[in-house]
Amino acid sequence: MCGIAGVLASDGTIAHHARALDAMRSGIRHRGPDDQGTWMSPHGQAGFVHTRLSILDLTSAGHQPMSTPDGRLTITFNGEIYNFEAIKRSLVQRGAAFRTRTDTEVILAAYAMDGVACLKDLRGMFAMAIWDEQERTCLLARDRFGIKPLYYHVAGGRLTFASEVKTLLASGLVQAALDPEGLYGYFLTGTVPEPRTLLRSVCCLDAGSSLLWTDGHHTSRRFWNLAFADTAPRDESVDLTRRALVDSVAHHFVSDTPVGIFLSGGIDSTVLVALARDAGQRDVQTWSL
Repeated sequence: MCGIAGVLASDGTIAHHARALDAMRSGIRHRGPDDQGTWMSPHGQAGFVHTRLSILDLTSAGHQPMSTPDGRLTITFNGEIYNFEAIKRSLVQRGAAFRTRTDTEVILAAYAMDGVACLKDLRGMFAMAIWDEQERTCLLARDRFGIKPLYYHVAGGRLTFASEVKTLLASGLVQAALDPEGLYGYFLTGTVPEPRTLLRSVCCLDAGSSLLWTDGHHTSRRFWNLAFADTAPRDESVDLTRRALVDSVAHHFVSDTPVGIFLSGGIDSTVLVALARDAGQRDVQTWSL
């Protein structure tokens, strides 16, 4: 699952927020029991924390926050990129070199070569922040369907972000003022409509969107939108859907640790087990609560 958090300070006083970073790292400790780390930029405008749940490359080489060898780019990343091996092969052909077997390093290399355009090639679930020390910019991004959470708060040239709202509160940099519209949405639909949260000063980054922060200012843009093609004949639609589901389940088993399936007692989770077997998986462990 992993946990990410950080502070961006346009006035270069990130060292003054060391206690806030420590508090946020403690606040997301439950998300990543295998490792943890803190990083601050040399020019004092960015600080990242990370707690790791090891999935790919279980060695210390997967430690985060992770930086490129030249120190220009640093990332804190939560999620898994299922097509990272294919992207890695493409990057190697273009001259990239790798020190680890992680998808995290692949994201860094892709961003170094293609910038924000690399997001459209990432297949998986993710929430991330990438700091560019040369440009003094930070990219926040969230996967297409918003599987991984990413919340942020902006005030006085400072941006604070985290995997959980309560982690932002733990920093001491965010006030816990209730957002009436967020609360109304919760009672109306049973969930808070994004990008709102229950706090007036905290937003959720939209699914399929990125945010670029530069010197205290930020702009957001969508890098992907859900679109439906023309309706195909029923038999063709069934075949396409089944092939897509088998392919998706197969990619979810890309891991250096065992992968299991939670059973809800409903049709969907039972179908996932059947699809996993169709994808070549045997002796899949399942759990039911």
